[in-house]
Amino acid sequence: MNNKGQVLVIFVILLPIFFMIFTFIIDLGLLSIEKRKCDNNTYDAIEYYLDSNDKDKTIKLIENNIEDINIDISDTDSYVEISVSKEYKGIYNIIYDNEIKITYIGNKETKKIIKG
Repeated sequence: MNNKGQVLVIFVILLPIFFMIFTFIIDLGLLSIEKRKCDNNTYDAIEYYLDSNDKDKTIKLIENNIEDINIDISDTDSYVEISVSKEYKGIYNIIYDNEIKITYIGNKETKKIIKG
């Protein structure tokens, strides 16, 4: 019996599956990096806002570090809430529509920050 072509057939069948898994892992890694970047910049922005109370400079701080982002700042007498959202464009979005949403709430009196 001649078994020379069996390994080649299995390799040709499994190669696209390995390629898809590899691409999915890289895309999830890039999504994780982008989410961490948004999280860190939002936290820095709310710290800055609690110290300076300057809405325009806070928005510019976020926009300078993250591209294509939507920013919403709600300011009341006792607290401030900064919400950012960003559409992540990647292969993962074909399967699952993913939007990065980060919200932080800061108390103006105590200068404490909590994640919303």
